Amino acid sequence: MADSMPRKPVAIILDMAMGYGWTPGSFGYEMVARVKNLKDAAYAAKVQVIHVNSMRRPTDNLSGRSRMMAGSEGLEVIPELQPGDKDIIIYKRFLSGFSHNDLDYTLRTMGCDMVIIAGASTDNTVLWTSADAHQYRYKVVVVEDCTMVHREKEPPGAKEGALRIIRNVLQGEVSPLVQVTARYLRPN
Repeated sequence: MADSMPRKPVAIILDMAMGYGWTPGSFGYEMVARVKNLKDAAYAAKVQVIHVNSMRRPTDNLSGRSRMMAGSEGLEVIPELQPGDKDIIIYKRFLSGFSHNDLDYTLRTMGCDMVIIAGASTDNTVLWTSADAHQYRYKVVVVEDCTMVHREKEPPGAKEGALRIIRNVLQGEVSPLVQVTARYLRPN
């Protein structure tokens, strides 16, 4: 399958759940509006939207208390990005959106061959999800201005370092929202 001719994209929104502290005025909150624009563009183009969030269980033996416990409010997608009727919600168990769940199966049964990735954190979940998508042979497109390093005290350059790996090692496309929507999310 040629890289320039994707059959069917899907928009994956990573870790935009309440347990991550996405509230008006919080660090990085200005990204939420751009992710909503991406989601709206996917709807207009009739592209499937999949929300992927972390989920923890008491049996995970994590030190400290996780805000992402099964059954907790922390797992819910933030109000600004609430899933629509046709959206899919998948829970990941570790860093990658493909980690110990049925994301790959879901994409394959829908005939998707391209993932458009947004959310947090660029140097964590976005990077690992992109790596797994690449290894599963999906075309990877990361929406640069719809990702961020969601840790306020992260050293400068963490986001660009992750995006450089996605571009150069994974041969993924890293583009701003306006280019991604114009190229892959044209209204139907």
